Amino acid sequence: MTFLAFAIAGYALSFWVRRDAAFPGNLRDAFLARPWGIYSHVLFGGLALVLGPFQFRRTLLLRNRPLHRRLGLAYVACSSMTGLSGVYMAGYSYGGFVTHLGFGLLGCATFVTALKAYFHIRSREVAPHREWMIRNFALIFAAVTLRIELPLLAIWLKEFDAPYAIVSWLCWVPNLLFAEWYVRRSRRTAGAELPTHSLAAGA
Repeated sequence: MTFLAFAIAGYALSFWVRRDAAFPGNLRDAFLARPWGIYSHVLFGGLALVLGPFQFRRTLLLRNRPLHRRLGLAYVACSSMTGLSGVYMAGYSYGGFVTHLGFGLLGCATFVTALKAYFHIRSREVAPHREWMIRNFALIFAAVTLRIELPLLAIWLKEFDAPYAIVSWLCWVPNLLFAEWYVRRSRRTAGAELPTHSLAAGA
């Protein structure tokens, strides 16, 4: 996961170096018409991909909590901006209503989950904070799954339009479903590991 996140982050951040040459052919017109929309999206999205894996390193949390908090604030800021810029760009996405809605909901969900994670930790609610961070990074990771799925679908269907419409949903809905499964499984595992006397005391 970390390797793929770093690789796609490098690709995204290369937009700032390669500029217009980095724009894919079918998406070029929309990107050229709104350069700061796409540049801000890839900048903040790339940084979120880089910062995200560090937030799940328990050794960093235990050994250096101040660094964990600072990186966490930077991550939440980048993730929120990724979501907002994603909502803006979704309205101009290639492919029409299906992609507008798919990418728009992805942007909204990214923004909302980042805020939920932030406000839970501000209230010192660690377990819900962790769960919303997992959901949020699953959505940020859509940048990776999109770039795996789109070429495979394009090769299979021998076109671009239909795969792009499909991937506007496929890149993030399964990620979010997996994150939700993992969160709920973690709750059950944590409950099962509690000593009997702790459960009795809680009851």
